Amino acid sequence: MRDLVRKNAWFFIAAVTAALVLRIVFILYFSSVVNDSFIYGDIAKNWLRHGLYGVTTPEGITPTYIRLPGYPIFLALVWTVFGLEHYRAVLILQVFIDLGTCLLCASMAFRLLGERAAKVAFLLAALCPFFANYTAAALTETLEIFFTALALDAVLRALSSGAVRSWIVCGAACGVAISLRPDGAILPFVIVLYVGWRIIFPKY
Repeated sequence: MRDLVRKNAWFFIAAVTAALVLRIVFILYFSSVVNDSFIYGDIAKNWLRHGLYGVTTPEGITPTYIRLPGYPIFLALVWTVFGLEHYRAVLILQVFIDLGTCLLCASMAFRLLGERAAKVAFLLAALCPFFANYTAAALTETLEIFFTALALDAVLRALSSGAVRSWIVCGAACGVAISLRPDGAILPFVIVLYVGWRIIFPKY
C-alpha cells in the first residue's frame, strides 16, 4: 500500500481532501450528539471523576452494564486531553479514524484485486455519505467500522504471509469491536468460518 500511495500521490491527496471536506460539512451542519451520546458521556465522566463505571441518577452514581465499555473508554481518553464533554474534539478525531478505514478498504482491495481496485475502493469509502455521516455522530459506528476493517485486513495479511503479528492484530481488533457493540461478536465468528473454509478448500 505504501508504494501504491507513493505512485499515485496526487490521486490520494485529492481523494483525502474531498473526504475531509465532506466530513467537515457533516460536522458543521449535521453533527449529532444525541441521548445515547450523553449516556456514553455520562459513563465516561463518572469513570474519570469517580473511578466508577456508572450513570448519574437522582440517588447518585449507579453502576451499570447498559453500555459496553469501548466507547466510554474512547471518550475518556479524548476528554483527558481536550477537556470534559469536548464532543467536537471527539468528532474531529473520528474523521481521521474514518480516513484510516478508507485506507484499510483500499488495502483489502489491493490484496484481493490489485492496484486499480484499491484506488476505486479508497475513493468509494472516502466519498461514502454513510461513513461521513457516522463521523459527525458521537456514537460507536465510526470506531466499530474501523476495527472491523482492521480485523479483516489483518486476517488477509495473515493468510497471505502467515505472520503471527497479523493474527494478533486481528484478534485485538475483534476484541475492541466486541467492546464497542454487541454485534461485534459476529466478526470473529465470520472470520473463523472463512479461515476454516480456506483450510478445507484451499483452491477456493
